[in-house]
Amino acid sequence: MINFKMNMPFYLMVFYGSIMIAVVLLLRALLRNRLPKFVFPALWSVILLRLLVPFSLSSPFSMKVPAFSSFLTNVWQENERLTIAEDEAVTYNSAENSPSIPSVDAELPVPWTAYESDVIEQTAVAGDSAGLSYFNYFSNRGHFPYRVIIFLYFTGLAVTAGVLLYHKYRCTTRLRDSFLVEHNETINALLREMDMGHILVFTNDEIASPLVCGLISPKIYLPTRMDFSQTELLRHILSHETMHIRRGDNRLKFIMLAALCVHWFNPLVWMMSKYFSSDMEAACDEAVLRRYHDEEAKKSYALSLLAMAVTGNRQTLLYSAFSKTEVERRVKNILRYKKAPVLLLTLSVCLVLCSSVVFATGGQAPFEPRLTSFLSSDSCRFGVRVTLTRGASLGENAERRAEQIIFGIMREDHSDDPDILDGLIRQALSEEFHVEAGAFEADFSLVLDSNERYAEYEKWGIVRTDSQNDMSIQYHGETIRRFSDEMLGHYQSQPGTVDISVIRDRLGYITGITVLHEGDAEYDRRTDEMRQYHW
Repeated sequence: MINFKMNMPFYLMVFYGSIMIAVVLLLRALLRNRLPKFVFPALWSVILLRLLVPFSLSSPFSMKVPAFSSFLTNVWQENERLTIAEDEAVTYNSAENSPSIPSVDAELPVPWTAYESDVIEQTAVAGDSAGLSYFNYFSNRGHFPYRVIIFLYFTGLAVTAGVLLYHKYRCTTRLRDSFLVEHNETINALLREMDMGHILVFTNDEIASPLVCGLISPKIYLPTRMDFSQTELLRHILSHETMHIRRGDNRLKFIMLAALCVHWFNPLVWMMSKYFSSDMEAACDEAVLRRYHDEEAKKSYALSLLAMAVTGNRQTLLYSAFSKTEVERRVKNILRYKKAPVLLLTLSVCLVLCSSVVFATGGQAPFEPRLTSFLSSDSCRFGVRVTLTRGASLGENAERRAEQIIFGIMREDHSDDPDILDGLIRQALSEEFHVEAGAFEADFSLVLDSNERYAEYEKWGIVRTDSQNDMSIQYHGETIRRFSDEMLGHYQSQPGTVDISVIRDRLGYITGITVLHEGDAEYDRRTDEMRQYHW
């Protein structure tokens, strides 16, 4: 089951996008000369989607949300609480006026607990933080550092957009004085032969290499210095430029420019833009070469590229003219081009599809993991809290439905085995919510009342001297200084002469205790630690 939301925070779009770019760069370095050329433009296009669209696809393949994301979310919530308190000047002077809302930071023995009864108590839950936007996080803050970050980001965006728009303006200005080619029968015949007779062709004195310009109605521009009497040269150039139009490369370049503006601070995106343009040209060459079946045609096409090579560097995202060095690389690819076998093409398509699925669903937005409160029942030694491992849409009253299912399992199962309970609970929740069992995680804790607990302790020499005071415990007449029962979550510290740790098996039964006295290394270390902090 895939859960789709438009709630990906910007900082995670940057994080996931950067990982994807690094992965594709690695694949490109290893497999560029072995895979068909269409593979990498397709992968770059998927990354553009991740960089610009805040979608979140949560699936069984999704990774855990990065730890820093949870940190930022917690910081945001804490600052939001402080901001509201400051704005409203709320002061609680007595216990009567204090709000009784459970805090995720509170250290309670059994937080957010629901007990089995006719009515399941519903606990207050913090709002869903999955849709928090990176920009909202900073823009809602009134403090200086956050405003500086926002100012710097939008300044960089504006400068980057301004520089790119300036280059685009210069290119458009040069093309403004172009002349429409209307009566060249060779060009018209070649375009009709390619089923692209509707495309307009212009000549221009200001350009040195053929290019395609235009998003809605792309047009082909040829340098005036070209020898229009060379039919083969024209065929190769028009085949290449019309292939750009068929593939929508100009639109992809425009989207890449938008990604550069939004992610101007990310060097990986700038690297991506360079290789994206190069890979699109290589893919276009390969698509043209599929129409030729002999070596002489390949060599002729390569010579046409060399004839139109441009010296110096060009803004390849604005038009398709290439430097001489880039054309030389393309020529080498053309001369060693061989039609890919069906198996390789099939594997390449599978690589693109599988990579796209992994890239799209691997990263998910922050989500509210809590599904149930801590649940305990008189019929079971263990209490349980169930959380989600990924974002999932569970429908209405999900918490209440889940708690009723869990209480039913606790009543019917008498094994008191957390492993058995875990399997039963996850399977039942999976069937109820139509989500894979792995989407649920059950956290078990041993639950014993005070009388049961001390009845077990007494068998090991641990007793209370005062039945009303849990701090008054001794071990064979010695006052216990530090006491810990990890599985039960029972810890306490007081002046005494002996340290006790209770050891339990996975079913929660005591199998032994650890006793430390003065002179034992661990006991003395703890003593030094207590003195250091003046305990």
